[in-house]
Amino acid sequence: MSRHDPQPGSAGDVLTLISAGSATTRSDLARLTGLARSTISQRVDALIERGLVEETESGESTGGRPPRQLRLHTEDHAFAGVDLGATHCRVALMDISGDVLAECEDALLIGEGPEKVLAHVDQRLDHLLGRAGRPRSALRAVGIGVPGPVEFATGRPNNPPIMPGWNDYPVPDYFEGVEVLVDNDVNVMALGEHREAFADTKHLLFVKVGTGIGCGIMAEGKLHRGAQGSAGDIGHIRVSGHEDAGCRCGNSACLEAVAGGAAIARRLTELGLAAETGADVVALVQSGNTQALRLVRRPAGSSARCWPAWSTSSTPKSS
Repeated sequence: MSRHDPQPGSAGDVLTLISAGSATTRSDLARLTGLARSTISQRVDALIERGLVEETESGESTGGRPPRQLRLHTEDHAFAGVDLGATHCRVALMDISGDVLAECEDALLIGEGPEKVLAHVDQRLDHLLGRAGRPRSALRAVGIGVPGPVEFATGRPNNPPIMPGWNDYPVPDYFEGVEVLVDNDVNVMALGEHREAFADTKHLLFVKVGTGIGCGIMAEGKLHRGAQGSAGDIGHIRVSGHEDAGCRCGNSACLEAVAGGAAIARRLTELGLAAETGADVVALVQSGNTQALRLVRRPAGSSARCWPAWSTSSTPKSS
């Protein structure tokens, strides 16, 4: 969720090479980046001064002075990823190498509003830091994905259809002393999928089918949010022939109201099955319930063939 990818040869690029294990010495960095040793020294010294990298004399000598080894200084630097869905809150605490230190998941309604939801997130951050044995001061950054359009530059939700009370709320301002980046949850998933699994792919569409439906768009290798953060908001595209399907956004015949998890759960309830959420739909599908299987495989309409991919109650593993 970074605002900018590190430029080749920048301090961020050097940090990425050290983090990935691609470079463990200044010589490695000079070889991989093509930069002069004096420039590399400037980059490394800046990272050491910021407390992000440390250097130790633990390398094996090849006849001269043993090379000094570079490694991330993970002890005092942690960051958190927060996944807020319509009905859940997932929080993971990681060190700067990307290793997960602690994580948790709770049922939480996004409709309860920003103050209550963000207070819960703040409490869970303290809880996870305690489990990991890290002080609050070690938390450097928090990335938050929300189920609605976001003005990324400010981290403010932009008229999110299923998030009452969140419009234009300054989410980053809620958390003091830490950098906070906020984006649409599917944008975050698309970015993660692209970087981890399809880095060489220029164009990628990542479709999430949960309580609602959304799409993350990678075009020319870059995340495409649109002018108002709504580029992939496909869940509220109108589906002909379903005018009786009311949507939480106030309109009717939205794709989400026809094929989303909440819509399928309602239809299963009408059939006498216990299904209140998308997670309940997943459980019924995984148990082999024929009615649930039929509903999730049914096309949304003759003009829009859409089979929701209900395979797990959590977000895709590669995201």
